[in-house]
Amino acid sequence: MDEASSARVRRLTRAEYDNGVNALLRPTTPLVMTYAFAPEDTILGFSTHDRLQVTSLLADQISVAARNIAEVGKNALQSEWTCPASVPELECAETFIRSVATRTLRRPVADDEVADFLVLWQEVRKGTDPATAARYVIQAIFSSASFLYRTELGAAEAGANQVVRLTPHEIATALSFAVTAAPADEELLAAATSGRLDSAAERERQARRLLATPAAQRHLYRFVEEWLGLTGQASLNKNNQVYPDFSTAFKFSSQAETQAFINHILTERNGSVRELLNADYTYADARMAFFYDTQPSMPDGTLGRLPLPANRAGILTHASVLATYALFDSSSPIRRGKFVLGRLLCREVPPPPPTINLVPPEPVFDQTTRARFAAHTNNPTCAGCHRTLDPIGFGFEDFDGLGKFRTVENGLDVDASGSVELANGTLPFTGAAELARILATSDDVGDCVPLQLFRFVMGRDEVAIDEHALADMRSAFRANSEWRLGDALVGLVRSPYFVHRRTLSPE
Repeated sequence: MDEASSARVRRLTRAEYDNGVNALLRPTTPLVMTYAFAPEDTILGFSTHDRLQVTSLLADQISVAARNIAEVGKNALQSEWTCPASVPELECAETFIRSVATRTLRRPVADDEVADFLVLWQEVRKGTDPATAARYVIQAIFSSASFLYRTELGAAEAGANQVVRLTPHEIATALSFAVTAAPADEELLAAATSGRLDSAAERERQARRLLATPAAQRHLYRFVEEWLGLTGQASLNKNNQVYPDFSTAFKFSSQAETQAFINHILTERNGSVRELLNADYTYADARMAFFYDTQPSMPDGTLGRLPLPANRAGILTHASVLATYALFDSSSPIRRGKFVLGRLLCREVPPPPPTINLVPPEPVFDQTTRARFAAHTNNPTCAGCHRTLDPIGFGFEDFDGLGKFRTVENGLDVDASGSVELANGTLPFTGAAELARILATSDDVGDCVPLQLFRFVMGRDEVAIDEHALADMRSAFRANSEWRLGDALVGLVRSPYFVHRRTLSPE
């Protein structure tokens, strides 16, 4: 290969950190050690980006977490540090350190690293018992930068500005984190040690094996949630005077519906993006069935499969999504149009000029929302963006700011006609359901979803060299008519660009 993306190191996200802890300790109930960590920011909508920093506050929180992990770990790993009377303690300690450090740091540890941890063991043992020494060693390992950061550097002896293959354990780590957000398991590590991950077919086999695990489903759920911008739903609030249906119970029901539907798509429909966008059913309780004007299949309040009326299709017409992309007291054609453009069509919407008034028009009782926003954005300075954005957002006007279907607003007929510009031309539509059906078959969406998944998995924006890997992802994604997320991931890990990096040039 002549080209590759740059070598780098990446800080673990909170989810990846917890998964690393649980991979070592294997508790009956997974531990969440990062609950107190500072929230992660997002870039391009994703929290997995490679610009995550370690602030002084986070460093303190990591130190506390390492102490807590060590307290649990000394008991969970007792069988590994307990030494038979017939074996010298330092020999047992070295075996314990090498085993724990190799699993935790996701690579074979060097002899000098083991020696440093062994010195720590000996110092602690001068005045304490082996359990305390084990606790200090575990704490030191989880405080290590080698645990907190993943490397994509290749062999240490590689020269500057050279295209190199990642080390076998870096490939195993990259593959496992891409699919599960967790360290490589024993089978994947064995494939790395034997050199089998040099084969694209073996990488595909391992990826497909991991895609069947609950960890992969949780990871892909996080992708869908961040891709569609649904992570802030817990703080959603609405004006009860405008939307009397809104309540804490309604918010819980609407969010539970979307969560259950996404999980169904991932576990039962192989991550089909087309069904995500175009399903004629959902999973909801009786409250949502009443809100959707359809009959509940589970009248006792539990979630059940629910047929959607013809005015709804897929996740874009879920109440939780429509309410997310709306205002406190009205719908928002701008937010909904921007959502489709940015998240589903991968088109950047530039920020408005600083001289533009960003305050949305006040609700009035003698106009529709469409009329108010059309007048508000009828500004020559705004026309460039709103010419593309508004026709999409106006097509959502058959749903109010809570996601209730409507044909009349303020006594006036609702106009939900719109259009969307796609590569094959501008397509007219009426209503969000018809738009969802258009998007579910659009090549523009077929190109965008692998790009969004690339950004999430690789933790960065794409650069020119990434077009090769993206082509591999898109080809695999479109090979199946259902457009399955797992296939796009397989296309990525099979690509030679997934396992090669260009080493950094000297400063």
